[in-house]
Amino acid sequence: MDNNRRILIVGAGRFAADVADLIDDIPGSSVVGFVVDRPPFEPGKMLLGRPIYWIDDLDDFDKSCQAVCAIGSWKRMDIISKVAQKGFQFTTVIHPSARISRTAEVEAGTIISGGVQVAAQVQIGRHVIINRGALIGHNDRIFDYAYIAPGANLAGNITIGARTWIGLGANILEDLIIGEQCIIGAGSLLTRDVPDRVKAVGSPAMIIEKEIQGF
Repeated sequence: MDNNRRILIVGAGRFAADVADLIDDIPGSSVVGFVVDRPPFEPGKMLLGRPIYWIDDLDDFDKSCQAVCAIGSWKRMDIISKVAQKGFQFTTVIHPSARISRTAEVEAGTIISGGVQVAAQVQIGRHVIINRGALIGHNDRIFDYAYIAPGANLAGNITIGARTWIGLGANILEDLIIGEQCIIGAGSLLTRDVPDRVKAVGSPAMIIEKEIQGF
């Protein structure tokens, strides 16, 4: 890992402040500011003693800085694309207290928070967020822009589709396939596969909504 990473955080909400705190725990990494592209956040303001920049301010910004997106919604795809078009590379942020198997693969832009456990042969895509204390079992595949909430427990050989949200403390049994842009409710126990764009809640989890538009 680069021992002198200067990181721009995309977003300026509560989760962005949490990610800034996470980065402060990583030796050799520092936060240089936050990037926004819509109200209520305003350029010229400060967050945690660092400046908030408007997306257009990045045209003349130091491109040796790297970026990471700290917006939980799948709608972060839009601003991530804008920042990439400005010439910035995205970096992976992993808290020192997380344990990541040497055989796991983690792609750029992903955030892995404190206390996370990632087992052997796991594949994690781009711009995934794995929040505090989540457990990721062996041979799991988590596709781009997915969100794993704090305390979620994924057994082995699970597929999580792109842009899917796994809620706080959810439990997912082994060998299941969860489609794209799904929501698995907080505290749910998922015991069967679910297709794309559904919301499932309960124990055992049942589909309560179809053709959802994300989170």
